[in-house]
Amino acid sequence: MKTTPRHLLGLLAVPALVLSLAACGDDAGTTSEATETGSSSVDTAALETMLTDFQKPLEEEVPTESAAIAKDKSIVVIPCTYSSEACARGADAAMEAAESLGWETRMIDPAGNPEKARQAIDQAIQLDADGIIFTAAVGDQIDASLQQAREAGIFLVNSMSPADDRFDVEVVPDEEVSGKMMAAAIAQDSGGDAKILVTTDPAFPSITARTEAFEKWLPELCSGCEIVETIETQMSQLQSGLPPQIQATLTANPDIDYIWTHTGAAVVSTQATVERSASGDKIKMVSYDGNSANLNLIKDGKSQFADVIKPMEHTGYLSVHEMNKLFANGASGHQIIEMPKRMVLQETLPELPWTGDSDWKSAFTALWENAG
Repeated sequence: MKTTPRHLLGLLAVPALVLSLAACGDDAGTTSEATETGSSSVDTAALETMLTDFQKPLEEEVPTESAAIAKDKSIVVIPCTYSSEACARGADAAMEAAESLGWETRMIDPAGNPEKARQAIDQAIQLDADGIIFTAAVGDQIDASLQQAREAGIFLVNSMSPADDRFDVEVVPDEEVSGKMMAAAIAQDSGGDAKILVTTDPAFPSITARTEAFEKWLPELCSGCEIVETIETQMSQLQSGLPPQIQATLTANPDIDYIWTHTGAAVVSTQATVERSASGDKIKMVSYDGNSANLNLIKDGKSQFADVIKPMEHTGYLSVHEMNKLFANGASGHQIIEMPKRMVLQETLPELPWTGDSDWKSAFTALWENAG
């Protein structure tokens, strides 16, 4: 299994990274269709090719070999916050996988609070844990505690965050591609003329990275699209703080017709507010992570029309596999594994509830049984 970053060739093999927004020739030498809106245009044929690639079903990787299953091990699982469906999905899967190997497991939820995250690591040290599995941990927020855990001989596995060598192994999403996926979706759906409200959370480097990628790719793929306003929020504000912010922004900017949200929970907490707004019948929302609530909104045609989905459950099992490898072989430098992802629209929704596109769980189970 490769442990260095692997770009998804299928996702990146598009006609060109920077698309011409005028009509251009395709591979057969014919003229691509272009949609023009006022002074703007988008290359619809190129966008359709790109989006077809972005929506291909995943083939979640399962290693072909496993170290012998370690005995008498104890791990602590620390999600970013269990109230986030994305973090909870990965944490629950890690707990399930670790328990299936006979390890003692405990989850400590910091509820998105950096101080509580540091306390959770301190508690893991006091419990004499052998390993800690994180979902979306932010290294800068817990640096001293991570150092103490290392000094205590605890192995550290993280996922859903940009690469950070304070961890032994990480399952890392390519947020550059994530941002590009959604820029392409809005460019095609709007016909090249979108007025967009963006929400983001600067506390999470992965969210910052996908926001910056979306802002970079949008003008390249849709010269007539415009980001009207950006709202910075926090995980703890999604339920009470974000809805009134969005309501006020939509009232002040009635021309907004798309809302790019940084995470699925932001759509869930604000969708009713958006629907009740004066222009709620025309506003379309997008988000990330592939949570059940968001995929059901797409299925039912309620506000949200696109999502970039990630198999968090597969990542939880993969994190346990990597932890077992650390128990067997020790750490051998910072290892990075790319987290798979794809885009879905209503017409390409998978069967719900979704935990991935392949039978990766049976493959892990068989792998570990043979190694046991």
